Amino acid sequence: MEKKFWGNMPAYKHLCNYAAQKYPGPLILVGKQGLGKRIAAFSLAASLLGCSEEILSQNRDFLLIDKGKDPIKVEDILELLEQSNLASLGNRKVYLICQAENINVQAQNKLLKLLEDRNLRNTVIFVCNQDVLLDTIKSRCMTINFSPLAQNEMEEYLNNCKVEKDCDFIMNLCDNCPYHLEEALEIYPDLKNLFQNILSIKQREDLLSVFHLIKEKDPMEFYSTYYTNHFSMGLLMLQYLFYNLLMAHLYNVPSEIESIYDNLLSLYSIKDTYQICIAITSHHRQWLSGVYTKNDFFDLVRVMI
Repeated sequence: MEKKFWGNMPAYKHLCNYAAQKYPGPLILVGKQGLGKRIAAFSLAASLLGCSEEILSQNRDFLLIDKGKDPIKVEDILELLEQSNLASLGNRKVYLICQAENINVQAQNKLLKLLEDRNLRNTVIFVCNQDVLLDTIKSRCMTINFSPLAQNEMEEYLNNCKVEKDCDFIMNLCDNCPYHLEEALEIYPDLKNLFQNILSIKQREDLLSVFHLIKEKDPMEFYSTYYTNHFSMGLLMLQYLFYNLLMAHLYNVPSEIESIYDNLLSLYSIKDTYQICIAITSHHRQWLSGVYTKNDFFDLVRVMI
């Protein structure tokens, strides 16, 4: 199996061992979004079916379920089960389910029949951004974990992609997930501008104006502007800012770094900064869980002011 994703060498070695099995069983690839799990899954599926990725979608022994953020329902799984009962044209069939964290409970229970069948010619691959599948599913599958890149790996990736400016800030937006880079570069100008605006506030209450003026329309436009696609990176930017502020409080940082945070050092004590860092981390975790509202963001703003 050819390695087509960046980093995560331990995961790649596990994938190679898995692909070498005569009858590989069901598999879960799990980890944060943007780590290359989907790339790995398609490469693995092509390898198992003995075809190139370019023609994988035309292979009648391959079935893909990819509904994006929409729920994967019982009817989607019933279609998969129907396909599994048909004779394969080759040595096996491969079923790839992307964003499998969106399979509802009823549909997961329907899948148990296929996983328990142990038909050696059926291979199911789940790609999950969160480890939320039922234990009854996980206990019947091999799991391979994908992890965020180490700092030096991410720096090497940015260098490979010819990113030379403000790399530390951009790495933070990516959360050390290389395949978030395109999105990070897209939103970088807006978030860097917001970052600079926060640094220049004279009192905490000025944050309200900063958030209002991003699109110069509705109050708290920060939330509604980035809610659909980029809100996670907005939180990561705030995390980066207040973490660096905490470091400036605690350590003898270079004078050029300290000067960047001069205004905020006088507005936020060490205790305040630490509590804000904890709050932002908690909110980011909550956002990734998929349970987050505008009122939650308002609560975070209250902590900061």
